[in-house]
Amino acid sequence: MRLPRTFAAKAGVVFLTGAVVFAASEFALRQWFHAVPQLDLDLYERDAQGNLRLRPGVERRHVSRLWDVLIHINSEGWRDREPEPGAELPNVLGLGDSMAFGWGVEQQQSFLSLLEERLDRERPMRLVKAAVPGTGTSDQARLLETLWPAYDPRAVILCFFVGNDFVDVQMGGAAQFDVENGLLSRRPLGNQPVSWWQTGSGLARRSHLLQLMRAVQLNWSRADSPSPAAQDLPPRRWDEWLREFAQIHRKKFPERTARAAEQTLRHLDEILELCRSRAVPFLLLIIPRSYQVYPEEQAELLAALEVSEADLDLDRPQRLLAEWASARGVPAVDLLPAFRVYTGKNPGTQLYFRPDAHLNSTGHRLAAETIYSDPLAMRAIREALNKSL
Repeated sequence: MRLPRTFAAKAGVVFLTGAVVFAASEFALRQWFHAVPQLDLDLYERDAQGNLRLRPGVERRHVSRLWDVLIHINSEGWRDREPEPGAELPNVLGLGDSMAFGWGVEQQQSFLSLLEERLDRERPMRLVKAAVPGTGTSDQARLLETLWPAYDPRAVILCFFVGNDFVDVQMGGAAQFDVENGLLSRRPLGNQPVSWWQTGSGLARRSHLLQLMRAVQLNWSRADSPSPAAQDLPPRRWDEWLREFAQIHRKKFPERTARAAEQTLRHLDEILELCRSRAVPFLLLIIPRSYQVYPEEQAELLAALEVSEADLDLDRPQRLLAEWASARGVPAVDLLPAFRVYTGKNPGTQLYFRPDAHLNSTGHRLAAETIYSDPLAMRAIREALNKSL
């Protein structure tokens, strides 16, 4: 009988020691090492108005199979440089989701940062990067009202990603997420079950130590991969969300998609009305999905939706937005033509992470160049900035 008791005692000591080491490591990572590698970022909070915002002062190192970048949220709650104390620079306000946030690239590589750099050479100014991953046009309309008194913007740029922004409005914007411990948990689409990993209470998402261990493993696998290029990764897995996002490219919209398009344009009207009531120009930036740019991805889209090519109209969302902008005299920059021209001249060059749908550093640079070279958009912004002299 002594052997089992001895074994149980030793096992208990090992378990207790492991628990103490785990707890101490977790405490140290949270208190002193704020930029340890993580996959799931505890960046989020709700403000007093219910807007989804970023937690001021948070710094995290974001690691995935495709990138390893630093995420720093400034004292105002944006992924942006700190405002200069006492500086009275005219503000341009940039709104958007994870595309404008620069998911997967360093902050200075994002197209809003690159555009600010070009404009700042002409005259001192600040482009406030008020982009929050997970938000849609309805959220950005409400956020603009909240932010206006603090920034008194001279111009507003809305970065619209056709890949998911219509569905974000359809699903109620950021209301489709719960925020727990700084983490976003998306509510299920229809009857889709929620995985343990997706829940905000999951230990693997909340633990900085477990996140670190997984991130280190991903970094090793990236370094050891004989073919780490994005285009060599396996095809993306088309889940219910990706299929729902793609409905906006059908020639005949499902009823819910038609309703989402109408609601989205209505929220754009709200933003425009607010800007015009204050005599401030509004610029719409239209960001395409990768399968609109790369023909080889279109076969994957057809298979995922189980439709024929005759059932799709790939450029339909761009036309919807362009028609809205034209009817209201809003400058709109559509990145799709420039992206197609670039990939035609540079075959094999990727503008997006693959299989992730976000722009890579090359895509961000091309986006900034395209915006900056658009005469109507830049004339509106320059005139607005010069009025503040």
